[in-house]
Amino acid sequence: MPPLRLGPNNFLEYDSRYGVLICRECQYAIQKSALQSHLLRHKIYREQRQRLLSSIAQLNLFEPDEVPLPARGSPPIDGLPIISGYCCTAVNCGNLCASTKRMRRHRSEVHGHSETEVFSEIARPANLQTFFRGTKIRYFEVTPSAAEGTAGAVNEQLQRRPSPAHHSPTPLETPSKAFPLGIDLEILTYFHHFTATTSLTLPCADFAQNALHGWQTDVVLLALQRRWLMCGLLAISAIHLAMLTTDTDIERVHRERSAQLFSEFVAGWEMSAEMDENVVMAAVQLRRILRCTRDFIIPELVLSPNGMLDDNAYTLEETFSHASRILSATSLSDAGNFGASFPGDPMLSATLSRLDALPSRMTEALGRPESTGNVFIVLSAIATLVESCSGSFASDDPGMAWRAMASWLTKVPNHFHSMVSRRDPSALVVLAHWAATLIKRAENCGCWFLRGSTEAVLRFVEQRLPRDDREIPSLIEGLE
Repeated sequence: MPPLRLGPNNFLEYDSRYGVLICRECQYAIQKSALQSHLLRHKIYREQRQRLLSSIAQLNLFEPDEVPLPARGSPPIDGLPIISGYCCTAVNCGNLCASTKRMRRHRSEVHGHSETEVFSEIARPANLQTFFRGTKIRYFEVTPSAAEGTAGAVNEQLQRRPSPAHHSPTPLETPSKAFPLGIDLEILTYFHHFTATTSLTLPCADFAQNALHGWQTDVVLLALQRRWLMCGLLAISAIHLAMLTTDTDIERVHRERSAQLFSEFVAGWEMSAEMDENVVMAAVQLRRILRCTRDFIIPELVLSPNGMLDDNAYTLEETFSHASRILSATSLSDAGNFGASFPGDPMLSATLSRLDALPSRMTEALGRPESTGNVFIVLSAIATLVESCSGSFASDDPGMAWRAMASWLTKVPNHFHSMVSRRDPSALVVLAHWAATLIKRAENCGCWFLRGSTEAVLRFVEQRLPRDDREIPSLIEGLE
């Protein structure tokens, strides 16, 4: 039975053998829950969309986990790209991976083999396809014809080509005639919006001298050579457009597209063996910003350039030094009082005065603490918050406000993060004041991607504070 094609220019193809509806333009199967937004993405509106949805409703579409996969060695599924991957050669295994990194991890975790094994002895090349993208990827092996194999390999070469030492994109070789020239106008729209608008709104990239050069030039050049990094860049552009539009349908399309691009960014980063420091730093910053815009609860801990938590930011001696400074600031009239340090900014003075009074208010509401060590940790976190405030309010620059907000997460001791995880009331209260002060400040300075973050953290804290004592919730009343 030949495939059933629907929509303008027959861009949708239903394959009854597997119960999937493939978008021939996007080259992947569409989940039932995403049909309406996908049609909107292709500019199919109102009556035409409803007629198409009515036709699709007559089809038997499976959920991603229920779709039967083609038998190994079957011909490629029309409309899906062919990926150059690998098949595990262990007896009765046959696991499929799209990268050598994933395959080595599989061999280590499943078969207990060393990662130093000769790769050609543990896996063989394989041509792969998958119906779905993102978190629903399930590879199956196909046997393409010679022409199909040539065309399918061209796009994969863009990802697998070694990165040059400099940042200028390497010209591509002359493409095979079998490779169709397909231009995704939606992707071009996101790319144009990033270079023309979004890049101007982001805080300065760590490896660049200024934000404009970092995001508009350096990161773009790196992304042009790495598909997974480009997906992260486009995901930010899509969510930015979602926040700018007033049309709820279009906003939903942009948000769903951003979520899909984010999934491909994360999956691609995980599969890559990227060692270039600037690429890693760019990816870390993209992930920080995207995590703030997607289902925000608690911001991801700021990472050092190598992608690891920066545990060495503050030593134990510095922790107690900060704590002693807080303990010495007992009233607004004291010489060491924080609120009197910046008389020129009323908002900063009010903020520091509130933080100055917080330790005594917490003592009254929480009573005598069980652990003296926890007291010093919390006081240190408050002192660090005071220092971060001075940096945030030093100017209205979005980059400075962003760094002040994010740096607090790395400067507080790791034990403080553990206290938050254990729902310690004192740590949760300080976290709420951080959100109401530094996150809100960064948002007001122009960090649009933090919109709604303050409210999310305050809600997170409020839900975890004890409800049987009215004094404790009063410590975060009035924060917004």
